[in-house]
Amino acid sequence: MQQNSTSLGAAFAVFALLILFQSTGCGDSSCREIGGRWSTREGQTIDFRKNGKALWLTRFGSQVDTVGMKYRYDCQKQYTELDLYGFQSGPLTGKTLFGILEWNSDTSFRYNAEAGTDPAVRPQTFESDQTLKFFRDPGNGGKRR
Repeated sequence: MQQNSTSLGAAFAVFALLILFQSTGCGDSSCREIGGRWSTREGQTIDFRKNGKALWLTRFGSQVDTVGMKYRYDCQKQYTELDLYGFQSGPLTGKTLFGILEWNSDTSFRYNAEAGTDPAVRPQTFESDQTLKFFRDPGNGGKRR
């Protein structure tokens, strides 16, 4: 009888740990750190900074256009949501990019977004012609600024 109660106690402890990891998001691969610089390797870079602020850098030859913005990152949804808004200049001023994000690894994710003023425009799937793939910029180690 002693062995059965010990096995039952060990099983209960493992079960409790699994529930703890699921409820805190520790076992959820969709909740990863997004801070730092991410690049498409095709001229687009987003630098996610502290306090929900970011910079979007677009390279045109030797020129770089930099636009300040804000972001909201929510990895508790079916698809992780990444909304970019508060653009300080450019064609997205006054609009939000309502987006979905899917992690490929710790160093890359794919992102699909639709511009608008209502979250109802948020994509429900990843359309290949609108999806961008971002890679962690190895220059900053993914650290927030």
